[in-house]
Amino acid sequence: MTQTSIRQTAADWFARKRSGAMTLAEAAELEAWLAESADHQIALDSVELMWAASEAIRGEPAVLAIREAALKGRKRPRWLVGGAIAASVAAMALGGGIYAQRLDPLTPGPRTFSTSDGQTSTITLPDGSKVTLDEETVVRAHETKDRRSLDLVRGRAFFRVAKDPSRPFVVAAGDKTVTALGTAFDVSLRDGGVKVTLLEGKVKVATPTTPLAPRKVQSTEMTPGSQLVAPEDGSWKLAKVDASQEVSWAAGQMVFAGKSLAQVAAELNARSDKKIVIDDPAVGRAVISGSFDTGDVEGFVRAVEGYGLARVGAETKERVELVAPG
Repeated sequence: MTQTSIRQTAADWFARKRSGAMTLAEAAELEAWLAESADHQIALDSVELMWAASEAIRGEPAVLAIREAALKGRKRPRWLVGGAIAASVAAMALGGGIYAQRLDPLTPGPRTFSTSDGQTSTITLPDGSKVTLDEETVVRAHETKDRRSLDLVRGRAFFRVAKDPSRPFVVAAGDKTVTALGTAFDVSLRDGGVKVTLLEGKVKVATPTTPLAPRKVQSTEMTPGSQLVAPEDGSWKLAKVDASQEVSWAAGQMVFAGKSLAQVAAELNARSDKKIVIDDPAVGRAVISGSFDTGDVEGFVRAVEGYGLARVGAETKERVELVAPG
């Protein structure tokens, strides 16, 4: 089976699951398909992650209007309607430069993985846990029969942890540890600060004391939809966020709901050689919602012009300026 057919099959299975009409025989067929290859599970996980990321904009009036127009006058099984949506989601989730790799469970000692500028990668650990690395990220994975751990040396990674109550999964980032059982969360280590976003399950974040660092212990347990920002000065801040939007990067997408053009431009600029320049504060404050391929500056600019929020001023191969419409 080719990668394209695997993606399509994963999208079809995802749509059937969401329809609520899956039979016991179909459920058994799905389990058998997943057991055939690790690539099948990776493809299905990618579809599910992209679907979660797109929830931030699914209720937008413009999106609902497009969907209603597309479905008007058509009669089809619920799972097939979902299949059309899931197929497009799968195409997005498995694009954008993301590729997968499975670790050899027989390889002894820690293994180091890294990504370069503009590159993302997904690795599957021997226990079935999956780690998606953002660009310019380095991780070091440790796996023994008694311990599951991973060091985030720098950058950002999204974790979908396989359940194993006898072996908690521990991510070390700077002087913080993030401990989980079976859950999905995002950890960023940049400029010395740690940011943790929890999509599913429960995690505990702590700064354990050691003989060499007899500091005051800080710890907190997080619930889904929360984000912890922990800079080096120890001033932790825990807040509710749209977690699916925050981790959409892991599916090769950037999902924005009600964010300013300046905020979106800054995030796109971090992942693209061509930069968006907004010198007019009024233009930068304009609000947009949408889903864009990671680093898709051209797509973003077209959308902004289409919405009448701004227009293109000066443009070169290296930069494009957005100015007030009119």
